[in-house]
This record gives sequence, C-alpha cells and structure tokens, in this order.
Amino acid sequence: MSARFSGQLPRSQYPTVPYEQCYAKTAPDGTPGTSVYDHCVTVGHVARALAGHLSASLREALQVDVGLTAALHDIGKVSPGFQLKYFREQLARILLELTALACGDFEANHARTSEASICRRLGVDHPDDPLTGFAKIAGFHHGRRENAPQTDIGEVFGGLAWSNERQRLIKALESEFGKLVVGRLPAWHLDFLTGLVCVADWIGSDESHFPPDGLPAGTDISALAEKAVVGCGWKRIATRQGLNFSDVFGYVPYPLQQDFIDQVDGPGLYILEAPMGMGKTEAALFAAYKILDKGQAAGLYFGLPTRLTSDKIHDRVARFLEKICAETQPVRLAHGNAWLEDYGFGEINVSDWDKTTWFHPHKRALLYPFAVGTIDQALLGVIRVKHFFVRQFGLAGKVVILDEVHSYDRYTGTLLDKLVQTLLDLKCTVIILSATLTGERRQRLMTAAQPLITTRAYPVVTAQTETGIHIAEPIPPETRVIYIAFENWQATDVAREAVQRAERGQCVICIANTVAQAQQWHNHIKGAMSQDAFAVGLLHSKFLGWRRDELEKAWIGKLGKDGERLSGCVLVATQVVEQSVDIDADYMITELAPSDMLLQRIGRLWRHERSARPAATAQVTVVTGDINASQTEEALVEALGKTNCLVYAPYVLWRTYQVWHPYAAIRIPDDVRAVLEETYAGRNDEPSYVLSLKKRLDERCDRLLHCALTAQASVQGMPTMSDNENAPTRHSDQPVTDVLLAKHVDSVDNAATIELLDESDSIKVNAFCRNTNVIKRLYRNLISVPTHQLLKAGVEILTPPYLRKYSFDSVAVLTVEFDGQLTFQSKATGFRYDSERGLQRTQGPGMPKYSERLDTQDGIEAYTYSDYDDLEDMTDEFNW
Repeated sequence: MSARFSGQLPRSQYPTVPYEQCYAKTAPDGTPGTSVYDHCVTVGHVARALAGHLSASLREALQVDVGLTAALHDIGKVSPGFQLKYFREQLARILLELTALACGDFEANHARTSEASICRRLGVDHPDDPLTGFAKIAGFHHGRRENAPQTDIGEVFGGLAWSNERQRLIKALESEFGKLVVGRLPAWHLDFLTGLVCVADWIGSDESHFPPDGLPAGTDISALAEKAVVGCGWKRIATRQGLNFSDVFGYVPYPLQQDFIDQVDGPGLYILEAPMGMGKTEAALFAAYKILDKGQAAGLYFGLPTRLTSDKIHDRVARFLEKICAETQPVRLAHGNAWLEDYGFGEINVSDWDKTTWFHPHKRALLYPFAVGTIDQALLGVIRVKHFFVRQFGLAGKVVILDEVHSYDRYTGTLLDKLVQTLLDLKCTVIILSATLTGERRQRLMTAAQPLITTRAYPVVTAQTETGIHIAEPIPPETRVIYIAFENWQATDVAREAVQRAERGQCVICIANTVAQAQQWHNHIKGAMSQDAFAVGLLHSKFLGWRRDELEKAWIGKLGKDGERLSGCVLVATQVVEQSVDIDADYMITELAPSDMLLQRIGRLWRHERSARPAATAQVTVVTGDINASQTEEALVEALGKTNCLVYAPYVLWRTYQVWHPYAAIRIPDDVRAVLEETYAGRNDEPSYVLSLKKRLDERCDRLLHCALTAQASVQGMPTMSDNENAPTRHSDQPVTDVLLAKHVDSVDNAATIELLDESDSIKVNAFCRNTNVIKRLYRNLISVPTHQLLKAGVEILTPPYLRKYSFDSVAVLTVEFDGQLTFQSKATGFRYDSERGLQRTQGPGMPKYSERLDTQDGIEAYTYSDYDDLEDMTDEFNW
C-alpha cells in the first residue's frame, strides 16, 4: 500500500509530530491522556516487576532485559496512522497540515509499525532474519501477526521523518532501561517473552492501577508497577513449612507414594506409572508442595483429560491448598465451560462477563497461580491460535501435573510431546501420571532419553532432570485378581445378567462404547427388572448440562468411596466414567475396548476395601462378537461392531482381544505391563485381512502426525488459526454443533422469550445486550450434536439474531414437543430428548439406512445405523 498524499510531498517530508507529543491513551472525557512514551515506560516497569516474581531457575535462564523488550511494544503508535485515527482533534491544534491526510493512507496496525521500527534499529531488512526476535515480539503483542512489515521508512509508516521520531523514542527508552542487545534469541525465549510483554501491556493498561489521563509528576513508576503486579496475583506463594504427607492428607503415604515423592527434587520431568486407585494424585500434589516450599515454582496447574475429571479434582486441589498455604489461595477452574462457575481472585470477580479485568478471557485462565482444568487448555499454548504465548507464560516456572496422558491419539499425543518439551524449556516441574503408559509412549515423552529406556517394571518412576535420567522401581502393591469372561451377548443378555446381579444386592456398572448402545442397554434393563426393584441410571455426554451435573453428582455420590452404598443398582455409562472418577462397582459389563481403556474401566471395579461385598470375586464380562471365527476384514469389523470401529481402531481392538482372551483372570499390577506392551507391539505374522487394518491405522497415524506438526506454533512462525476454545487440540472426523433445547420460543425479529427445560422461569434475550446469568442458563441447556446429522435432518446451522450476543459459536435452536420429539421450525428432525435417556436418534427425515456409509472429512469410511450413529468420542487409537 502507498499513501495517496505521496504525490504532493516526498515521503521524507510528511508532516511529523515529535514523539513527546504523541499519545497512547485517551482520558475519560475523550481528550488525549497518557503519552506513548509514558505508556511504554509503564509497561517496561510492569514487565520487570513480573520478571521479579518468576521462579529463580527461569530468571537465570532469561538472557535479556525484559523491561526494554516490553517498553518497545507500542513505539508504533508514533505514526500518522495511529495518531490520525484516535487524536485528530489534538493534532489539528498542533499540526493542522497533518490533518489534511486520511488515516486510511497509512498503516493502522501499530504493532506492525513497532516491528518495522525495531528492525531498523537492529539493522536488519528481511523480516525472517534470525536477529529480528525483539521486533517480532512487538509485532505479536496483540496475539497474532498476519504478515511481515515493510521497511520502517516506507510511506505507509509515514516516511523517513516519522521513522526518525520512532528511533528517537527507542533511544529514550534505552536511556531508561539499557541498550538493546543485538543477537539471536532461542525460540522458547521468543514465545515466553511475547507472553510476558502481552500480559505486561494488559496490566499497564489497567485503568484501576494506571489512570488513562496520566500519572502525577514524581510518581515512583517502579513501585507502582510492583503494586499493580502484586494486586493482580503475582507474589511469592507462602507455604506452611515442614509439613509431612500425613499433615496434608491425614494418612501415612504408601511405599509407592513415598518412592515417587523422594524422586522429585527440582524442575524436570517425572513420570509415575502405577495402577488405578493407588493414590497417584496425592503423591503428585505432595511432590508439588516440596517444590513450592523450596521456592522452585511459581504455582500449580493440574490438567486432566475431561471437564468432568477436572471438575472433580478441583475440590481436592482446593483442600490441598488450604493445608499447605499460609494464606487463602483460590483455585481457578480452566476449561471451556469453567466460566459457568463463580471463582473469585483477590478483589476481582471473574464471574462478571462484562468486566474488562485483564485476566478474564479464557486464554488468561492459566495466569492464575493455581488452576485446575483440562489438558486442552495447556495444549493451546503450543498450537497456532491467537495468544498461544500468553498460555505459555502462564505455565512458565510452575508445577504442571498431567493426569491420564495415555488417553490421547497420535495427533494429541504429538502435541503433548511438544508441550512437555516447552514446559521443560520454561523451567517447569512436569509430573505425568498414568496407569497404562507403554514404554514407547514414555520414550517419546522423555525427549532427552538416549538410548531407549527398556525397563519392564510396573509400577515405575522415571525422572529426567539436569543430572540425567533416573529410574526407580517401587515395591508393587498387593496383587488384585480380576476374573475375565468374554461373551457374545446381545442387549437382552446384558440386561438379564445385570438385573440378576442387582437383585442379589450387587452394584453393577455397564460401560458401552457409544451413547446409543448405552441407551439400548438401559432400555432393556428397565424392561427386564421388576418395577422399582433397585436404582437404575444412565450417564453419558448427550444430556443437557444441568441434567448431566445432577446425574453425575447423584451416581458418584452413591458409588464413591464414602457414599451411602446401595443394596443393588445398575449404572449404564459411556467413557465418561472410565478415567479419574472415583466409583466402585461389585461387578462390571463392558464392551471390548483397547487394552489401556479396559484396564481403566476395570479400575472402577472393587476399587476400595469394603468389609463385606455381595460378590465373592471381582469379575468383568467383556461383550464382543465371535472374533476368531471372522476370516475377512468385513466379517471382523462386523464381529467387533461397526460403531465400535468408529470409536477405536479395529486393528487395536483385534490385538486387544488376542492378548486378553487367553486370560481367565488379570492380576493387577503383575500383568499390566505385559498386556500393554503385547497389545501395541508391531507384528508381521498376522492374517492378511488384519494386516490390511493395520496398514490403514498406520496411514491414519501418519496423517495425524502431519496435522499435529503443522498445528504447532512459535513466534518464529506465523499463527493464523482463530482464537477460540474449540481450537483443534484433539482430532475429530465428526464436527459438532451446539443445539439449544427449549420447550417454547416466542421470537419477534431480534428479541425472544425462551422457556427452557430446567423448570426455571422463562428468559428474555435480544440482539443488543446480554446478561451473565442468562448466558449461564443458556449454556447449561446446550447439547452437542454431530453437524452432519443436523444438516440431514433439515436443521439450519445459523444462530438466530436474538442469540448472537449470547453465543461464541453457531447455535441451532430445537423445540422439545410434549412427546419428547425435537422439531425445527415445526418440522420433525429425527431426534428426541428426555431427562432419563438424554438425546436419542429416531427414524426420521435424513436418517441413513443400515448399510449406508458416510465419507468423513479425511476420507475415512463411517458406518451408520438406523437407530443411531452418535458417538461419545471420535478418538481412534490411544497409544499406537
């Protein structure tokens, strides 16, 4: 772009304002407020204050003065594009001829102007020169950088005279903070410093600390910056010193827990592999206390696979902090729907949607000293989304606990490997917990481990620190024997066995691989039992949020460690209960799943010691077809279950069956390592139709690996992906759309009155304003539905005008009729909903026939059924 004014004056003679008279902020009355120089100085001192609260190891690793790095971020506001856009009236009083120019003639993005100016100061012309690191930090400080800037003396930036003013400003800032050091910065330095600068800019722009009309003369800016940083939560975590394990948790640690705690002694990577229910969470938390107590960490983030598991751990971490911290420390819940809960921090109420507090948006949740959330929130720090570096800064120098890491496919697993390496660069203490980690998966996490770690021990502790790789083999816990049976059962058989067991007083859990299968089992169990003979429940992801919360609370309470034990019950569920959920069954029925998932499910069986059980032994029945009788690929898929082969890779299901079928009983922990390694060991002596499935799996893994590598981010690169909570931290072949279910909607143009299913009063919404409490109610009445199903049913995927102020993404609105049928604009959709079974598919418009096949986004074939094709998860293979 070139300036239209360039034909009248040489670019070196554009009317120019001295940087001292250029403004960065407006006062409350709209007049010019804080100058560019003062704002840059403020942000520089805030950055230094932030750096003073980093962990000691992270401060030592940084090689630059963060004050100058941050101060340079807004020098681009000394430009005709910015000044004309925001301060035209002021310019008219001091330089009338400048106002003859249109701001559209010039670059409007001041971050881009800042980057060009710093490049000139560094003496480099090419934007990809390795020496442009400091310039790129300024270019990215608003979250993303679309493309490389032109030369700083170009017409779009105001020509040579404006460029010279920016160079004068740089020299003034160097006088305040020290000379700009020319040199190449490590990649992790760039990402971390960009995050620090971004946060420093947010705080330095917080009007509650720094008035927009400027600071009084003589203000100690350094002291004020420190006060602002502390007020926003950055301060040394004061722990109660000298606590032992029993002080914190009320019991003496198991030998396995103590062995792990003894290994953790400073920043590094620590992996604890141990059976389900052995107290890995408590061991990790006490190890975190050791690091915090030594002043080697700035906080804690606990990441889990799902929102449900992170919600449950949140309360445990809060109780842990009450024990170890000298002052009250709130714990931020960090996942896509965490804002639905009220969690305060200091004097700032983050539940208020409309407040502009500097850390309110989702991307800033990891800035809290203590947070619990999903692994996805941490993964957003290493993929190409806006402000990815803010998340990295938020995690830097903390203890980061990642639980159940086995449950990720090649796409997410590759991103996890990148995350772990990034966290180690950021001097974090990374603790990984897993009950079912393979040796190959551990090797990928241990990035510096050469040669290959070949231990077959289980349990095992692996530590990677500056002193090298250390392996400890704790004494295994007492062996638990789980009896295994494989049955080719139909739904009627599942119901008969579950009912008989419950009638004998047993608590039974049935775990299906799909929502539809769980619903079918539930229906048959209800039909096979005597009325009200015992409690029966259904739990899966296709309930409205408020109803799912009710069901989870009720059943986890009944089947938890200290719950009021029922005399006979049946809970039918999907994968939502298989990980990090403290429920305890007397007997289990489960569909065939990969070995690590089967082990996780078995972890819900006889989980706690009980004085008396209505069952003589711990037993699980695995439901699957006659796999060994199948001699073709089609027959094998049929035996495994077509929808099961959408959820999990058919080759891995076949391998799991071959490994498990010879066992009459599984001994835990004795057999765990052998079962896992044998399932995922590559073999070439298998039937050709099985090798064909393996080839398809390998090809898919290669595609997912490529996708994951492409998605990774760094400031040295160029993020282009959108900034939203649905960014692809996990790969899915099946996009979903949020659907709002309502009893009745009375809408006129941009306004509506909506009667929801939660039995509360109707709500009023419109296109011009929003209410926090209304937003929360709306989100608790959403349910996700595969997009292709909605389109086939004739549902328009377009947010109604009256909801556009209330939704992040597209939302369809369906009406629930008196019989539970869902309609769109009075037309049947082939869906129904009730509070007992959740969302269901029924025969209706656009419903595919039994044999119909769908082509998903990457060409993988998907079979659909006439009564359902709704999947709980679209992950393929977890550890391959």
